[in-house]
Amino acid sequence: MKELYSDGELTDNELIVLEQKRIDARQDNQKRMAWVAIVSMIVYTIALFMPFVNDGRAQILTDIASLFYVAQAGVVGAYMGSEALVNRTRTSISKTITTERSGPPTPGR
Repeated sequence: MKELYSDGELTDNELIVLEQKRIDARQDNQKRMAWVAIVSMIVYTIALFMPFVNDGRAQILTDIASLFYVAQAGVVGAYMGSEALVNRTRTSISKTITTERSGPPTPGR
């Protein structure tokens, strides 16, 4: 990061690099949150069937399970939706860049 500030000012390319690093870090954090949500749903389900959970506790845990699963599924769904949107945006941007670089189609080719 020190090399980015060598002249005291950031160039446009350096700003793009910093922005991309920020986006990548955010996406990594979102991915971790989704995995934690999935694992927590699995662990919660397994914990309900453990022999050390008596019937009274199992009933209480079952009552709150629906809210827990909906909340965790919301986290996973939001992650998957945001990834689909980002991939769609990247695809449309790359198509635009490719079209701009290649220029208009040439007749006879």
